[in-house]
Amino acid sequence: MNINTTIVTALFDIGRDNWKNFTMSYHTYLHWMHNTLSIDCNMVIYTEEKFKDEIYTHRKLYDGNLQKTKIIVIPLEELSAYKVYAKPLQELMYSDEFKKKASFDVPEMNQYLYNVIMFGKLHFLKDTYDNNYFPGQELLVWADAAGLRDDIKDYANIVWPESSRIDKDKITFFSHHSNISILVEADHALSQMRFIQGTCFIVPVHLVNALAKDFEALVFECLGKGYIGSDEKILDFYYLRHPELCTLIKCTWREYYNILKPCTP
Repeated sequence: MNINTTIVTALFDIGRDNWKNFTMSYHTYLHWMHNTLSIDCNMVIYTEEKFKDEIYTHRKLYDGNLQKTKIIVIPLEELSAYKVYAKPLQELMYSDEFKKKASFDVPEMNQYLYNVIMFGKLHFLKDTYDNNYFPGQELLVWADAAGLRDDIKDYANIVWPESSRIDKDKITFFSHHSNISILVEADHALSQMRFIQGTCFIVPVHLVNALAKDFEALVFECLGKGYIGSDEKILDFYYLRHPELCTLIKCTWREYYNILKPCTP
């Protein structure tokens, strides 16, 4: 019996098209997002006014009456994640002390809005759960809007994920390694090493609030100690504290889609 799943995703303008490195145009983001929007699944999409029309237009190609779609249009500054994280992240990242620690010129070290959105994944999941946009949902699937980058024929009208292969009692994380081992958390946060992939993870609804609460506590624990890393580093820390609540699947980048794609006859 297939489990009732909802994909949660988001797209906001954090100025990435104007960064000096790791730049990417929002035209490219939207092009890749079309793949995600073509999947046959209940979907909650958080975005801002400037992206709304294109998201609506493309999603309707695959969900004509939008019966499986809820689009939440909200300004970036009104996001709960922005209100919680923007100021403390900005203060830390702009401090001389942190700049001395940050050896890598990467977004999670110097673009506070990047981390606002990355850390906001748990806020989006919690909002979807709290508002029960699709009654009866059992699993919430976080999927980065631009995470699927092959030809759209590989995604269009596919019922995904194949939830019968998902443990509905545990959080499913996709990892670059079979085991997670961290000696010094500060060093890990400030490194470019990561285990869990933030691109996609799956949370049973009964664990959403606890994961969101623990994730936020871990972010502020790091901030209090004077360092921060990507959302993936926070998820690594979470896993080490709560391995009994998690299933870890080893795979490469974006391989999660094929792992949970229905088998063809």
